[in-house]
Amino acid sequence: MKDYPAAMPWLIVRLRGQSYALPSQEVRELVGRPQTTAVPDAPHYVPGVTNLRGRVLPVIDLRKRLGMAAASEESSRFIQLMEQRRQDHIKWLDELEASVRENRPFGLATDPHKCAFGRWYDSYKPDNGWIAALLRQFDKPHCKIHSAASEVHALQLKGDWDGCATLFQRTRTEVLGKMMKLFDNLQTLIRESEHQIGVVLQTGNHAYAVLVDEAAALEKFDPGSIGPLPLSTGDDIVTQVATRGKNAELILLIATERLVSEDRVAA
Repeated sequence: MKDYPAAMPWLIVRLRGQSYALPSQEVRELVGRPQTTAVPDAPHYVPGVTNLRGRVLPVIDLRKRLGMAAASEESSRFIQLMEQRRQDHIKWLDELEASVRENRPFGLATDPHKCAFGRWYDSYKPDNGWIAALLRQFDKPHCKIHSAASEVHALQLKGDWDGCATLFQRTRTEVLGKMMKLFDNLQTLIRESEHQIGVVLQTGNHAYAVLVDEAAALEKFDPGSIGPLPLSTGDDIVTQVATRGKNAELILLIATERLVSEDRVAA
């Protein structure tokens, strides 16, 4: 990695919740996610080129350049997973109602922490605060749906079939209905949160834009806080790491000259 002035600030950007740093002396501007035109046979991490005020620049998806999934791919997988969990609960309530109607045991999870959504929900730690806040709203209706199994069992023991029917109607319209709206809101929020920004860089003779999830801050590092990364990262796009703050957060420094080292990405 080339040497930069010790007093130079770095642009802190984020990808999938991890912080990276770009040398500010190479940063020309920040732009909204640029529209790109695909180029045949371009590297997989180059979605295309963009026209920035009459200058055509290559665009590098920094996520994909570092071996991660693109933001759009990650969002699509998340939305697909949530759609599966939505259908799980529709089928769960259908099966509970069928078990009562057919007078047979109910075999699906009654503990909200043991269904597929519950296991995922208990372990998932989102980086996005809006998503975290929305997910917290699932807790009560999700637990309420699963509690219907014990409630309906108690009504069965009493032979209260009208009570069972009323419970199913209320659970389907009020509780499951609320969860369905939350799933809709979550999918909308996921789509909105995938919007990246472009950082326009000038590295030597190369001008290009890199896509990042967020530009978080511009700050200087204490020279003593920067050291070599204690492992190899393939093509060595990241070779140094810095620490910052009381919690000694790790910031991975991007060797920008490696981003454009291939002739096919020259501009």
